[in-house]
Amino acid sequence: MINRYPDEEWKNIQFDDKISEIEKYKVSNYGRIINCKGESEVLVKASYINGYQNLAVRLKKTGKPTSRYIHKLVAQHFLEQKDGVYVIHLNYNKKDNRVNNLKWATKKEKEQHQFSNLEFKERAKQKTGRVTNAKLTETRVKLIKRKLNDPNRRTRLKMIAKQFGISEMQLRRIKTGENWGYVKEY
Repeated sequence: MINRYPDEEWKNIQFDDKISEIEKYKVSNYGRIINCKGESEVLVKASYINGYQNLAVRLKKTGKPTSRYIHKLVAQHFLEQKDGVYVIHLNYNKKDNRVNNLKWATKKEKEQHQFSNLEFKERAKQKTGRVTNAKLTETRVKLIKRKLNDPNRRTRLKMIAKQFGISEMQLRRIKTGENWGYVKEY
């Protein structure tokens, strides 16, 4: 038994030609999906791709699974698509697939919406000037540059590279400024 919301509306999902005809689902204006293939209707549990809820369905010819984003299915069945090809979440919550939270948008509108998101702005602030996947930190690079530029250095490059857990090639790139060139003070 599926608990239905008072003003919840259900529509049969019309898939594209790539999806098998045996796939029978309904979508609601609340972003919920019902599987209608069996004897009784069953509410589909959410699975996620890139933070978005999706519905796994089978391809027509191969029978292999593929998926469709639920927010896009809701928009296709409940919103009029004018010139927009993207669906945006007005409150920036990817899990909130209610029809009143969705809107068709052009690429420009989508980008403006994304860049106005406070979370996006915070992440952008945190990332500036930082290399997030590097083995080295700026502090360690400064130390390496200090060692490399020491006129009394007797340590071989191979030993310095081993000390910092990097290759000699990486060390040479740091020395020439090809890598970590923006680190000036050492």
